[in-house]
Amino acid sequence: MTIRAPILFCVLLSVFQPACGGHRTVNPVVPVHSELDDAFTDAANIPNLKSLVVYKDDRIVREEYFGGCNSNSVFDVRSVTKTVMSTLIGIAIDKGFIQSEDRTLGYYREQYGGSVDSSKRDIRIRDLLSMSSGLSADELANPGEYDSWFNSTNQVEYTLNLPLNDKPGTMFTYNSGVAHLTSAIISASTGMNTLEFARRYLFQPLNISDHSWQTDKQGIYNGGAGLSLTAHDMIRLGVLFLNRGMYNGKRVISEEWIDKATSTKISTRNAQPFGPNYGYFWWIGNKDGHEYFWANGYGGQFVVVVPDLRLVVAATNTWAGVPASTATRQWNSTIGIIMNNIVSVYSED
Repeated sequence: MTIRAPILFCVLLSVFQPACGGHRTVNPVVPVHSELDDAFTDAANIPNLKSLVVYKDDRIVREEYFGGCNSNSVFDVRSVTKTVMSTLIGIAIDKGFIQSEDRTLGYYREQYGGSVDSSKRDIRIRDLLSMSSGLSADELANPGEYDSWFNSTNQVEYTLNLPLNDKPGTMFTYNSGVAHLTSAIISASTGMNTLEFARRYLFQPLNISDHSWQTDKQGIYNGGAGLSLTAHDMIRLGVLFLNRGMYNGKRVISEEWIDKATSTKISTRNAQPFGPNYGYFWWIGNKDGHEYFWANGYGGQFVVVVPDLRLVVAATNTWAGVPASTATRQWNSTIGIIMNNIVSVYSED
């Protein structure tokens, strides 16, 4: 099956990658399906794989790290950052900082320096979150679009100046710039920068330590990519959604937002394998009769949640300095193992 992973989450070679090297780490595990041995054996053959963690029924049942990495290694998780952003928007709505996801860009025009023209003022936050803003830049069709956006002098203005090609809410068009607008909205709505807001309302409740997060040229935290997390942090994010907004017995985000974020808002027209539909910065699909949703980052960064199996799987790969063709292969191999081996193992129970 041909995929377009390299053009979906374009590479910036200068950002942080973990300094892992040399060996493979296998952490102690509890008894699990013997079939998982095959999945992890296959995973070990992916040259740039750095972590694979399986969480099932309230505990990590298997985890392995490669190339000298371990559970404390930090990875730039690329577009998994977008899924964090949709979570932050939900928390901001829950807490009254944002009225609802129906708030329009026109409401924020003063914060954007008046640069939202009349044709775009009715774009809603929900249209940004579902990649259906109607703005023209499509990273699926144009592999260089991410770099053009990131290297612009003002990333927010770059996105707001894009032509409006479709009616908002009607067409899936994958674009990191619109995800970045949600970070600007967090800052404009809360009086905190995105990292400060995330630290207070998401990272601390989930016991996620401070890690690096890339900013744009105006100092706005990148809403499209550039957040660094450990594999365990990624599992924590998945567990939050698996447990419908609860973590360690405390409510972090509302069940209402969990349902909104992980239910289909638009068809992707099969833009990605295993991702025929899209919610709020979550890809959505069905495997062997089991609904799942997943966060998806360039080069093979994944958080896959299968609620009725009580299953979360996280994986990371090295992507910086890797040729696009290699990034494609490792993306494809990693998600294939997760869906066709790991999810299928538990689907047979």
